Amino acid sequence: MFNKFVFMFHIFVLEDNGLVSQIDSQFVFDTEKSCRTVESLVHDKYDDNNCKFMKVPSNNNDAIDNLNLLITNKGDNV
Repeated sequence: MFNKFVFMFHIFVLEDNGLVSQIDSQFVFDTEKSCRTVESLVHDKYDDNNCKFMKVPSNNNDAIDNLNLLITNKGDNV
């Protein structure tokens, strides 16, 4: 586990059958300033609920870490 500043977000996907699925994901940052920069680009406002310093399973924002996060979360819902 790693201690990082976390910016969590949801992606909504329209499936072929007409249902909307939600995918939970996150970006992790070493500094709060980096996290807040992304927050300002995405939301254009400061939110106390974003950029929390917490333990996360991923060390960076690469595709493999994000895939592992999705697989781990999917396993929790089974």
